[in-house]
Amino acid sequence: MLEKLQNISALSNFGKKASTMLGVDISTTAVKILQLSPSGNKNKVENYIIRPLPANSVVEKNISDIDAAGECIAKAVSILKPSLKDAAVAVAGSAVITKTIEMNAALSERKWKTRLW
Repeated sequence: MLEKLQNISALSNFGKKASTMLGVDISTTAVKILQLSPSGNKNKVENYIIRPLPANSVVEKNISDIDAAGECIAKAVSILKPSLKDAAVAVAGSAVITKTIEMNAALSERKWKTRLW
């Protein structure tokens, strides 16, 4: 999980000053929350918590009992007491939505950014 969060951290801090963040991972058996802070070129685990999920809350990488998972996360956060409000959350590959967008090859990167933002 730490390796995934370091990769996410690198992307989320692209062009920004590095800061502390929370990483949340929901597995079939537990919720894991890490509090990470920058330490040179890497991240350092400041604090963490692992809370077990009730049986059958997550089945085959799908949350089947949203209330139970939410309560578990809320309990973990109340115990951890982070000073942060933002978090990076791991998402299973099967839950990721992708869409291919066709664009004119003559479109420059500058024009592309202007049109999106």
